[in-house]
Amino acid sequence: MKGYKNVIRQTLIIEIEITREIMIVTALKEGFTSKNTIRLSKRIDHLLNELDKINKRDH
Repeated sequence: MKGYKNVIRQTLIIEIEITREIMIVTALKEGFTSKNTIRLSKRIDHLLNELDKINKRDH
């Protein structure tokens, strides 16, 4: 089970980093308060919350 959690953790971290980079590019092109930037920010928040849940289960 621990190996499974590590795979999920790594997948979430990668998805967070990719989404963060896309959000930065979007913010620079469309503005920091554009709908797309805010949507991506919310997606990152969701992913971070999922990562936090997994991390809390291990402790």
